[in-house]
Amino acid sequence: MNVSTIYYRDRSGIVITGRYLRTKHKDQALAPITSIRIGREPLYLSLALGLGILLFAWRFGDLLYLDEQLTMAAVACAPLTAGYSVASLQMGTYIHEKTMLWASYWTVRKIRDAIIEARRDFGDQAASAIIIDEHGH
Repeated sequence: MNVSTIYYRDRSGIVITGRYLRTKHKDQALAPITSIRIGREPLYLSLALGLGILLFAWRFGDLLYLDEQLTMAAVACAPLTAGYSVASLQMGTYIHEKTMLWASYWTVRKIRDAIIEARRDFGDQAASAIIIDEHGH
């Protein structure tokens, strides 16, 4: 493993090397990381909001014109699309995770995969190390 190997880099300033995840505002060493999770909190909020708007349009549909119903359906789709597209990358130990960044779901997946690859390379290097006791055995 070469610690200067770059596993991921994008225009927004996110860089993953063999040792660090660097963002514009935070750096995180990869060695102590035991947990990497993709958070989908915006998805749940947007589901509630989008379904609420759709239920409102359905319930009061007899009082609305067709173009108003279609507008409400389009308005309901906007938060659903946005909520599906946004995710967070949460890293840390089993008990203590912190949010490292918010980005599109697909970007967060690429970053997570790059971190896993960097950790795998780090683990392979650590597994091949030879430990010699104080007697030289």
